[in-house]
Amino acid sequence: MSEIETIQAYYAASLGKDGRITRTQRQILAAALDLFAEKGYEEVGTREIAERAGVAEGTIFHNFVNKNGILDAIMQPIVKNILPTMLNTLDQAVLDSPNQTLEAFIVALVRDRVKFVTRNRASLAVILSQFFNNAEDRAAVLGMVSPAILTQATEAMERLKATGELVEWPNHMILQLVFSTIGGYLVEQVLYPQAATLSDQQVVHYLSDFLVNGLSPRRIPLQSDNTAS
Repeated sequence: MSEIETIQAYYAASLGKDGRITRTQRQILAAALDLFAEKGYEEVGTREIAERAGVAEGTIFHNFVNKNGILDAIMQPIVKNILPTMLNTLDQAVLDSPNQTLEAFIVALVRDRVKFVTRNRASLAVILSQFFNNAEDRAAVLGMVSPAILTQATEAMERLKATGELVEWPNHMILQLVFSTIGGYLVEQVLYPQAATLSDQQVVHYLSDFLVNGLSPRRIPLQSDNTAS
């Protein structure tokens, strides 16, 4: 996996680079994200945020009106800039790998995503809550993969098809199957962490095995496969 910081660390660093945000606002936003990740948005009050940030509670209301205003200020850069950058960096590392087999490609992609979820589970819980409750943030999350990454992924899939490694399906369908499979794992791990009974290594094995066998042209095709085209 590429050496990339956690969402919280990345966010804290980005606050320091934004000249529009005052030092006090940076303290409040960083403290709020830490608390939301630790306890969940609903369990955190403005007084607790103020104490963690080292400011008066009234300062929070002066800068952000209420707790929801803080959450909105946190989510904007995360879903529009930070999370897309982090995920595209992971994808770039996979695409730059010299291994060209389907198995190597899928295992590398799955391993990076599983490690990313493990390292950022608490922050992702905050993001997912907004994914379900806020249409604008949901649209931003769904559009996270950059056009450049999609172009390189398409080229990689075409190479795998040319060498007989990848099934001859439309590329957008292949990507949809890969990311919906990994996305299902993400949602379960973040929303239902108590159900996690497997090690990361086991999860990588099962997800990769499922995807590789499903996308291999050497699988046993359905009887109706010849009607798909």
